[in-house]
Amino acid sequence: GLCPGRIVNEDRHTCRVVGSAGEIGASVAGRLRHHAKSAAALPKIGDWVAYAPLPGEHKGVIQHVLPRATQLVRKIAGRETSEQVLATNVDIAFVVQSMDQTFKARRLERFMVMAHEGGIRPVVVLNKADLCTDADALVAEAQAAAGDALIIVTSAKNRRGLKQLVSLIQPGQTVVFIGTSGVGKSTLIN
Repeated sequence: GLCPGRIVNEDRHTCRVVGSAGEIGASVAGRLRHHAKSAAALPKIGDWVAYAPLPGEHKGVIQHVLPRATQLVRKIAGRETSEQVLATNVDIAFVVQSMDQTFKARRLERFMVMAHEGGIRPVVVLNKADLCTDADALVAEAQAAAGDALIIVTSAKNRRGLKQLVSLIQPGQTVVFIGTSGVGKSTLIN
C-alpha cells in the first residue's frame, strides 16, 4: 500500500514528494521521527521514500527513507560537531565560485571535500569570467585547490561555457549547484 517518491523540498516535518501521483505534500510519520537517530536520518531533499497516500487527499505520510547512495553534508560547529544533510542521491555537485575578488581557494577546497566525502563527483564552475582581469592565474589557483576535478569557466552575461556546463547534465542524473551567495548559481540555472 506504499508508494515510491522523491523528496524535492523539505521543511522540518513536512515535505514535497514527487511520485506517480505527481507532486504532493507529505508529513513524516511519527514513528519515523521517533526512531531517527538524528535529524540527518529524517527525509532530506533527494531522498527516495515510501509514503502512504491519504485517501481522498493530495497528501501522504512518509513511512520509510530508502538508503542513500550519496549525500552532501555540511558540518555544523558547536559544542558538539553535528551534520546538516543538504541533499542526497546526487550525481554531480557543481561547485560555483565567482571569478572576482571574492574567489577563495580555501573555500573551494572545503566544498570539494564535502562532495568527495559524500561520494559525489564535483565539477568546479568558475563563473563571472567577464569580471576577471587574469583568468589564467585564477584557473591555475582553482586547479591547485580542486585536484583532478573538471573546471569550467562560465559567464552568464556573455554565455561563455554554458554549452559545456549543460552537456554534463544528463537525463536520469541529479545535480546540485553549491556555493556562497552571489556567485551566480541562480543565474546559471535560469
